[in-house]
Amino acid sequence: SQKAVNADERGVAVLSQVDGARWLSLEGKSTVNTDIEAVRDAGLRYAQRYRTPRANPKRVVIEVRVERVLGSSSLLDRGND
Repeated sequence: SQKAVNADERGVAVLSQVDGARWLSLEGKSTVNTDIEAVRDAGLRYAQRYRTPRANPKRVVIEVRVERVLGSSSLLDRGND
């Protein structure tokens, strides 16, 4: 996929999630993992949350070592315990 090509060539990735006015981005170094066990594990985790993915012999796992977290200030733990 183009995502895997970009992650492999650039060595960096940003994962983002938006929920209304709230947002979160995780940035870090990326690697493409083709190990069959890693791909199988990722497929199982995906299936638990969404649905079983279709078989794809070219499937890979993009791993991101998070170095920076950015997000909406409303997500901050302000220590009001």
